[in-house]
Amino acid sequence: MRKVAITGGIGSGKSFISNKFTELGVPIYNSDVRANIIINSNITVKELLIKNFGDDSFIDGELNKKLISKIIFNNKSKLDLINSIVHPFVYQDYKSWLLIQNASYTIYESAIIYENNSMHKFDKIIGVISDNKLKISRLLKRGMNMKSITNIMKNQTDDLEIIKISDFLIYNNLNNNLTNEVMRIHSNMLDN
Repeated sequence: MRKVAITGGIGSGKSFISNKFTELGVPIYNSDVRANIIINSNITVKELLIKNFGDDSFIDGELNKKLISKIIFNNKSKLDLINSIVHPFVYQDYKSWLLIQNASYTIYESAIIYENNSMHKFDKIIGVISDNKLKISRLLKRGMNMKSITNIMKNQTDDLEIIKISDFLIYNNLNNNLTNEVMRIHSNMLDN
């Protein structure tokens, strides 16, 4: 079974594209969703986060996302620290998930393939890129504020780096036929 990663910055449309692959029967591992579950359920992760980010980092047993986001997206070393705590557990969870999959290929969805230097863990990488104005528009519609969007974007890999590491690119702008792009990649993955 081939391991494929899908990556792109916030608002690029990774989840939208992943859903198109899901419709084709491709198993998708969403690293953000799994990371949230691990953060809120794994005692070791909780203890490490409290040790490094303080007692206020959890409220009633749940991650205080507002506080943590404010800290990590204003301080690159804190962002790197939380990634170094959480993502080894996420990767172990992903490896366990792979063991129960039965498909020609699977997709690991993550915005931070490049930041975690995990490109080598995958057979192929799909990069999803989009114009910054469109990304911002999508995020504002989700209810995010401009300051949060700016802070997150400045800490993520820019589209040029995503282009460099990607085997396939999907330009998720308003005038693209995304279904055709997804089908092209899907056919390629099944043929090779």
